[in-house]
Amino acid sequence: MKISLTQKMWIGSWRYLSWVLPRQTALWAEDLFLTPSRVPRPPSEEGFYQSSEKMMLPGGIAAYAWGAVDHPVVLLVHGWSGRGTQMGAFAQPLVEKGFRVVAVDGPAHGASEGLRTNVGDYARFMLEAQKTLGPLKAVVAHSFGVGCSVLAVHRGMKAEKLVLVAGPSHYELVVNNYLKFIGLSGLSQKHFFRSLEVKVGMPASEMNVGRIGNGLDVPALIVHDEGDKEVRYKAAVEIHEAWSGTELLATQGLGHRRILKDPLVTQKVAEFISK
Repeated sequence: MKISLTQKMWIGSWRYLSWVLPRQTALWAEDLFLTPSRVPRPPSEEGFYQSSEKMMLPGGIAAYAWGAVDHPVVLLVHGWSGRGTQMGAFAQPLVEKGFRVVAVDGPAHGASEGLRTNVGDYARFMLEAQKTLGPLKAVVAHSFGVGCSVLAVHRGMKAEKLVLVAGPSHYELVVNNYLKFIGLSGLSQKHFFRSLEVKVGMPASEMNVGRIGNGLDVPALIVHDEGDKEVRYKAAVEIHEAWSGTELLATQGLGHRRILKDPLVTQKVAEFISK
């Protein structure tokens, strides 16, 4: 999460205010936690954008599609502060395998509507998108989008396969790291977790990707770089160990984002989905 100078000043005051205004400070901290940055599309993704068919799905969700409309659909889901074209390198290998590929800008991201979002909201938007796109051959998700996609399938989204790229294993750990950074009082943290639980539709402690996935009858490929500094490789191992039958593809030297554009990775993912 990128923090502006102004936000850093707010955070500094929250550490003190959380002792005298615990509930209100928790809500301020939650607003920041649930507000992604709309990062402009870089030149490296312009080709993906120009070659795509632009669509608008229900709920004001921007989408980009490649491939024939009558082919099985693969949905590409980006991570926090990302955008659909960030996943564009997966499109061509999948189109060559006979799929229609649809990448989305999640709620409050890219060209989609909204100011804030969360894991539950992300899962809901995927369920709504399926009403337009139909049953999915697969979902390829990155980072924050991994847990959201697994939760969406858990809540009823139909997908034959899942590809989980560089995703965290425990949502509670992500929240705790943020709260540790903010430095809220204990009572304020309790208010934070209660409010977040209402929005997501489940406690953060239950958002365990491997445990939820193990209850699904869906084959999954876990892709993670051993040197990822944003989401440690340990998360992939934890998901793999908890989710029976998953495949684990480890890479080296690609980090958290270059992994999305690596030709070997995109080809391996296309082969996994098509077999």
